[in-house]
Amino acid sequence: MTPSTQRRMPPLQHTRDVEAQKELKVYNSLTKRKELFKSLEPEKVRLYTCGLTVNYLMHIGHARTYIFWDVVERILRYLHYEVVHISNVTDISVDDNILKRVRASGEAFQQLVTRHTRDYYHDRRLLGIADPYTYTVATQYIQEMIELVQQLLEKGYAYEAEDGIYFRISAFPNYGRLAGINPKQLKVGAGGRIDQDEYDKESVGDFVLWKRAKPDEPFWHSPWGPGRPGWHIECSAMSKKYLGETIDISGGGEDNLFPHHENSIAQSEAASGKPYVRYWMHVRHLQFAGEKMSKSVGNILTVRDAVKQYGAATLRLFLLSTHYRKSLTFKEEDLQRTNSQLDSLRYVLTRLHTFKSEQKKSSTSDDELLAELEKARSTMETALLDDFNTGRAINQLFQFVKHVNQKLEASQLISNDTVDKLLIFFQEMGTILFGDQYTREVEPKTNSVIGQLVELLLQERDRLRQNQEYQQADAIRTALQRIGFEIADTKTSTQWWRKGAYAD
Repeated sequence: MTPSTQRRMPPLQHTRDVEAQKELKVYNSLTKRKELFKSLEPEKVRLYTCGLTVNYLMHIGHARTYIFWDVVERILRYLHYEVVHISNVTDISVDDNILKRVRASGEAFQQLVTRHTRDYYHDRRLLGIADPYTYTVATQYIQEMIELVQQLLEKGYAYEAEDGIYFRISAFPNYGRLAGINPKQLKVGAGGRIDQDEYDKESVGDFVLWKRAKPDEPFWHSPWGPGRPGWHIECSAMSKKYLGETIDISGGGEDNLFPHHENSIAQSEAASGKPYVRYWMHVRHLQFAGEKMSKSVGNILTVRDAVKQYGAATLRLFLLSTHYRKSLTFKEEDLQRTNSQLDSLRYVLTRLHTFKSEQKKSSTSDDELLAELEKARSTMETALLDDFNTGRAINQLFQFVKHVNQKLEASQLISNDTVDKLLIFFQEMGTILFGDQYTREVEPKTNSVIGQLVELLLQERDRLRQNQEYQQADAIRTALQRIGFEIADTKTSTQWWRKGAYAD
């Protein structure tokens, strides 16, 4: 697959210079502490993230992780880093999840994985997640995986068994650093990924690099006969191809930490003799009714269903409302509260655009509001650069939204220059938090066809009110509210905004 170019995020424009050397602190899962981030190459970040195993639709537990990585990339770009982001798609793996789905669905292997790969791309874009530099689809890099396995065999880190090729963890002294485990204490079934049927391994912790094909399974030809790659070898081979032997940041959900990322470190560093990843990051699970959201438990809510019910912007805001290293519980009341917050932002943005369109100018100083703007910017930056603390940044954002709204209510007038600065601030921070959904769902569409129709209806409502035909005027307001438009009458004008997303 060639590098993705369709929706790669553009460089973010800033109202002022934001220096790349501004301190960014990252919690490193490997060292178990926050560290000052410093990229291997100045002003460039090599980022590799684990994507979906495409045996089903993405659920909102997955979405929490993928939205977080979208925010990480946007913050790095905000700091003027060039980000080369590679994200994998697992369309075949040794843990047999895809093959189980193939058997259950009756579809051909290629038909199922192609359909769900397209679903995955669609659902990421539905959430406003920008495409990475490239998606690496595992089955398109089989040769690179074979070459890496061969290298490990030649160096004595791997051996051939009856059912495949295995990595010998006893040959890698640092095995277990990431997860904090003693390899001598590993048991069958550890992490839910150690196969109980692999009896001819040298050690229970040894993991498969290449698995010989069984009847009716998809396979690729290799020096060891027909087979398929192990789950872990995929990421090592694909990240090396695009990012080199040492990369800056990598991670995924907390369930990837062991054994997947532990094994990725072992095979990568055994092959290269160099550190594999400098900063490891892992996102905690989304809880649903006290349990991890997962297909195996059956308590999943797909992204598509969630977006239909709550809207993508509301869903993003909710999933970012708690720090990524803390567990988040899905609650209906929290989604409703998040939606109310989002409506308050839409309302303020609509009012600011109205002030601008009417070319109003304040008769009083905006110094106090501009000072609050700089305070909000500084506080949000501090939160986001402190291990990507989106929850604290969101709280600050809506405190400032409340302050702006109070200012507008009190004075009714601010200068166009101040309006511009406010709108640019909201665009900068909104794009980090809402991604591509900021322009789709959050910014008002007062100049759209729908916006023009609403304006016409409100003009008619004003005419009816002037003629004291209040019953007919109220009917227009009720009809607009019924289809999701909120109306607010101020001293000088009528404001409206859309609750939720809509297309022009």
